[in-house]
Amino acid sequence: MSINKEIEGTHLIKRVALIIYLKSVSDQYKLRRYGDIVYFSKKMKYCMLYVNRREAKEMQRQIASLDFVTYVEISAEDEVNLNSEHIEKQITEMAKAAEEKLQLEQEKNEDQMQ
Repeated sequence: MSINKEIEGTHLIKRVALIIYLKSVSDQYKLRRYGDIVYFSKKMKYCMLYVNRREAKEMQRQIASLDFVTYVEISAEDEVNLNSEHIEKQITEMAKAAEEKLQLEQEKNEDQMQ
């Protein structure tokens, strides 16, 4: 479940992350006036900026028009299914795949020993 779904009906403001790809590492500081920078990657030259959900589309357009910005996208965090049953199913599928891989490797090693 998304945090935004949990705060529905409260007085808290819903927020969303903008992922902003930059031309230069030092340009991240120019984005502080648009929202809260929560993460920055020097290596990948991008930052995550939290803004109010209502203003996200407009902020995306404004920031994309800046000359030091390469690309801006809105985070897809609401599309991530954090339901415990879904996560449990994924873990089970991954464990089953890992067991099958180990079993194949063991059979391969046994065949090579013979």
